[in-house]
This record gives sequence, structure tokens and C-alpha cells, in this order.
Amino acid sequence: MKTRPNLRLIIFFTLLTSALTMVVIATWEKVLRPPFYAWVDRNYPGPENAESRWKIEQRTEHFFISMTVDVVVVSILLMLVDRQQRRLVGSEQRYRALFEHAHDGIGVVQGGDFKLVEVNSKFAKTLECDARELAGRNVRELLAQRVVESSNGHSPNSIARLFASSDASEEELMLRTRSGDTRLVGLSYSTIPANDERLIILLVRDLSMRKRLEDEKEEMQRQLYESAKLASLGELSAGVAHEINNPLNGVINFAQLLKDEPVERTNFERQMIDGIIDEGGRIAEIVRGLLTFARHDENEPRQINLAEMINTSIALFGRQFAKDGVRVEIDIAPDLPPVRGDVSRLRQVIVNMISNAHYALKAKSVAATGEKLFRIKAHSLEKIASGQSHGSVVRLEFYDNGTGINRKDIPRVFDPFFTTRRDSGGTGLGLSISFGIVRDHGGMISVSSEEGRYTRFQIELPIVVQAEQQYV
Repeated sequence: MKTRPNLRLIIFFTLLTSALTMVVIATWEKVLRPPFYAWVDRNYPGPENAESRWKIEQRTEHFFISMTVDVVVVSILLMLVDRQQRRLVGSEQRYRALFEHAHDGIGVVQGGDFKLVEVNSKFAKTLECDARELAGRNVRELLAQRVVESSNGHSPNSIARLFASSDASEEELMLRTRSGDTRLVGLSYSTIPANDERLIILLVRDLSMRKRLEDEKEEMQRQLYESAKLASLGELSAGVAHEINNPLNGVINFAQLLKDEPVERTNFERQMIDGIIDEGGRIAEIVRGLLTFARHDENEPRQINLAEMINTSIALFGRQFAKDGVRVEIDIAPDLPPVRGDVSRLRQVIVNMISNAHYALKAKSVAATGEKLFRIKAHSLEKIASGQSHGSVVRLEFYDNGTGINRKDIPRVFDPFFTTRRDSGGTGLGLSISFGIVRDHGGMISVSSEEGRYTRFQIELPIVVQAEQQYV
């Protein structure tokens, strides 16, 4: 393919040289030769100078024609070379800009010894290395040092199999960076011939953002599933609660009438009647919880000072925490902005969080935990998801180093009637009701825990955009 353009160039310059030579000869003979020959005849007269005149005229004629043609041809050739060089420089600059500013990491590898010839800044950034440091390194050894796990089962010892074929589709690798962190990347490559050697173009794509987006999507789907499940369970709970409430009130009232009746009764009979009343009251509490869970209040939302609400709620448990040897830490930002919502319902959420933490700490011995700690934090932050701001929120964090939650139970903690405290009177409605209240206020609630070590609940509530003059 290169022979044909070169042949055309040779033919062009041959024709150009021939045409230019004829023009120069014609110009010399018609314009320059007569005055030049006359000057030679005047300066070298007589028969004795005939040979000198002939040599001067011939040599000057040959020199002029040759030099003129050469200067013109070389000038044209230099212009063509200069234009081609400018094109090559422009092409190199475009290639360099595309190479350096590519969204993915690109590495050029020699096919013979698998050494990196060149890498772009994204490639070096993904591995947390300097680009100059990577040049000349064996890419198989480099990956063997960094790969933690692979989607295709490649271990550090078998990473050479990556380059067994001429090309490969994207494979997910977990790489260890220089700082010790791990990073999920997608690696693919293709082989291209270049003159007499084989080059491998290696593409490394940082999948951390995609993984984060997938996790966010799964979390949103879980929240939607929880919301739909709670909505359907709320409707069912409301119907069941109303059906139970009327006969339950009858049972309690009849038992109270028996208790108030002026008749001598044995201790056993009195205990039986009191038991009916107490257990009926317990059922009534459960029914009220069901109705609260199912109810959609139409109350006018008001501006709430969360700092004051937290301090008031924690005061209810002050003596209990002190009695059980629990150290309480409260970290509330001094400029904590207000939120909008229903005061009683949000207070119910906070009290439920404190109550659950108190139970978990009380159930754990000091010897097992070293020190019983309960911490409440409240700070504002800008909610960022998928690289875009989603508004400001107040994040409440309730942490305790109590008994924790079993890993298999964490996905169920917000389910109605699910409880690990059935023997101690737990109904399994507290967290499900809290979930519904936070959801109704446009917020989110999440939990992380490790059995025997800690539990952390985080609640995020949207901040009031335009603060009112007074808090509730």
C-alpha cells in the first residue's frame, strides 16, 4: 500500500524536474546567455582565449541550470515535508489528548515480553501509581501482585491466563491499591499488529461507581418493597385491630365488673380476675400499636427542634441508664437545622430507638463489653446520590455496644411482629411503626449491626428549606 503513493511521488518529481529544467534552459538561452557571452568575449578576447571562453561559458551554463533546478525542487520538497510534519504533529496531539483524557485506563503492552510501553493517567490513577513508574513493568507480574479475586476465578498465580488468547471481553477484578484499599475494576484487552511486533491494548475500567449505583438501586428497591409491604400490612392490621378492639373492651369491662362486685373471693379467684385485666390491657396496647402503625395522620406538619426533642426523650431514661451502668454520649450540632413533621410521632421514633438500645445494653454484661455505651449523634449533611445533590438532611445516629443483632435477622427487623424479645414482652411493632413514621416524613431509616458487638440505627429527615420563626 505504501509503494503506490511513493511511485506517484517519484513520477511527480521526475516530471517537475524535467519541466523545470526546460524552463530554466529556455530562460538562460533567451534572456541570460547573450549578455553573459558578450561579457566573456570582452574580458577574454582573441583566438588565444577561445578555449578559456568556451570553458567559462559551458561551466557557468551547467552550474546555473543545475543550481536553479535543484533549489526550486528542494524548496518544493521541503514545503511538502513541512506540511506532512505538521499533519503528523497534529495527529500526535489529537492521539495524545484522546489517550490521556479517556474515561477508561489504557495501557499499551508489548506482546513478546508483556511489558507496559505506555499508560495514560487514568490507568495510573486506578492503580494509584505514577505513570512513569509503570512504564517497563511486566503487566502480568503487576496484576498478580494486585489481584485479590476475579469473576472468572483467576487467582494471582494464574493471572497469566488472562493473555492466553488474542483478545478478551471485560472481566471483573478486585484489585488492591497501593494504599491497601480494594477497588473493583473491569479489565479487557485486544491484540493488534504493529510493524514487526504485536501490541496488546489493555483497558481498565473503574467499576466502583457502577457498584455504588447498583447498591443504591438495591437499597431503593428494598425501601420500596418495605413500603409496599408495610402499606398492605397496615390495611390488614387496621381491620384486625378494629375487629379485636370491641370484644376486647367487653372482656376487660366484664373482668372489671367481677373485680368490683362486693363478693368474697379467694386469692386464686382474685388473681385470675387481675390476670384477665392485665393481659387484656396488654392486648389493648398491641391493638393501639396496630392502629398507630396503620393510621395515616392528616395533622398539619410543624417545625420541630430535634435537639430539644432528643434531650427531653433521653431524660426519661436517665435513671435507668445510670442504674444499669450505661454511659450516655450526646453529640448534637449546635446549629442543627429544624425538620418538619408531627411532634408526637417523631418523639415515638426517638423513644423507641432509646428503649431498644437500653434493652440491648441491659442484656449484656459489663465483662463482655468492657463498658456499656449509648451514643446519640445529630448532624446536618448534604445528601449526594449518583453524583447529584438530593437536598440537605438531618442524620440521627443511635449507637450502642450491646448485644447486637444476628446477621440473618437484620433484613427482618422492620417487619411487623418480628421480635427477638418475645419472652420479655416484645411485640415486634416498635421498629415497623418507626419505619412507617420516618417514611411518612420523607426520610429513611437503616440499621447496621454485629451480633455481640454493636448496633447502629441511622435516620435521615429532610431539613426545612425556609425556617420559620418559632420551634414547636
